[in-house]
Amino acid sequence: MAAGTVEKTNDNGTSPDITIDEQIAELVETIRGAQQRITTLEARISDAKVQLRVLLEQRGSNWADDEGYARIAADSVRKFYDTRALDELIITDPLRYGWLKDYRREAIVRGSVQVK
Repeated sequence: MAAGTVEKTNDNGTSPDITIDEQIAELVETIRGAQQRITTLEARISDAKVQLRVLLEQRGSNWADDEGYARIAADSVRKFYDTRALDELIITDPLRYGWLKDYRREAIVRGSVQVK
């Protein structure tokens, strides 16, 4: 088997040499197709939620069955802080704002494969 190839078995039991680039291209196409179907489904879900909101508002209450519920969530406000601005305060005036670093939290974000 040549460098850069991986053995893959066909349905008929033969094992042709398929390059890594060909396998990548095949998987990327699979992912793109699935992402396109997901986008279509998300649009259908969004449309259904708009219709559901109208019906729930007409009903005047939430709805439930054995599997779950449908309800309208009220608008809310999400608060957040500009971490870059706070970091800049800590760096530029540590005597005044250095205590903020005690409240800083970091989380590891795992790397991923991205396909566009």
